[in-house]
Amino acid sequence: MFAAAGEDVDFAYRQILVRDGKGEKDRVTMLPERLVQTLHEQLGAAKRMHAIDLREGYGEVHLPYALARKYPRAGYEWGWQYVFPSKSVRSIPRKG
Repeated sequence: MFAAAGEDVDFAYRQILVRDGKGEKDRVTMLPERLVQTLHEQLGAAKRMHAIDLREGYGEVHLPYALARKYPRAGYEWGWQYVFPSKSVRSIPRKG
């Protein structure tokens, strides 16, 4: 499952896009009102963590399909980062 921070959470329409789910299909689900504030806070924390990772020379995520070849720096952009990132640095399997 792939969830990007800036691209897949739509607060205006109160929905979340879940990419590459069961059957490799994208699906939209509801974002309950009671989770809006908590999710805003989580995204803020993830964005701060991403800024720190970038300063330390990390912060790239694996992009699906051929996007990494088409947009080589996109994996470092905020819009592609995970909503719930790992607390530790991990290598990208295909890049090592």
